[in-house]
Amino acid sequence: MKFPEHETVSAYTGFLLRKVSTASFEAFAEIVGEYGLHPMHFGMLMIIDADEPVSQQELSARTGIDPSTMVARMDVLSEHGLVERARSAEDRRIYEIRLSPAGRELLAQLRSKAREHGERFYAPLDADERAQLHVLLAKLAAGLDGVQPR
Repeated sequence: MKFPEHETVSAYTGFLLRKVSTASFEAFAEIVGEYGLHPMHFGMLMIIDADEPVSQQELSARTGIDPSTMVARMDVLSEHGLVERARSAEDRRIYEIRLSPAGRELLAQLRSKAREHGERFYAPLDADERAQLHVLLAKLAAGLDGVQPR
C-alpha cells in the first residue's frame, strides 16, 4: 500500500501510526508468507508455546480471533504439522493444543526472522528510542478499550 507523502496528512499522528503499522505488517507478512503462513499464525504459535496446553476456546480468547474462524486457522497450523491436538484428559469435549516438534523448530526460525525484521525496520531509532516507542505504544494499546468512535 502506498501512502501519500504530504505534510498535511503527515501532521496527524494517527496517519503516521497507520503508515508505519501497515509497512511493518506487510513486510512481516511477506516473511511468514514464505512458510505458507500469515502473521496471525505467528502470534498463535507464540501464544500456544507460552500457554500450552491450551484449548481452542482459550486460544481464541487470548488471540482475539473469532471462534467461528478459529477452526480454519487451526487447520492451517495442523496441515503444516505445526500443532498437535489431543482430547483433554479432564474434559473429553475439549481439545488441548500443543506445538509439535516441527512447530517448535519453525517458531524458533520465525522469532529469528521477526528479530531481523525489527532490526531493519527500526534501524532509524537508537536503542533508547526503540524502548521508548515500545513503552508509548503499550500505553496506547492498554487504553484502547476506552476509545470509542463518536
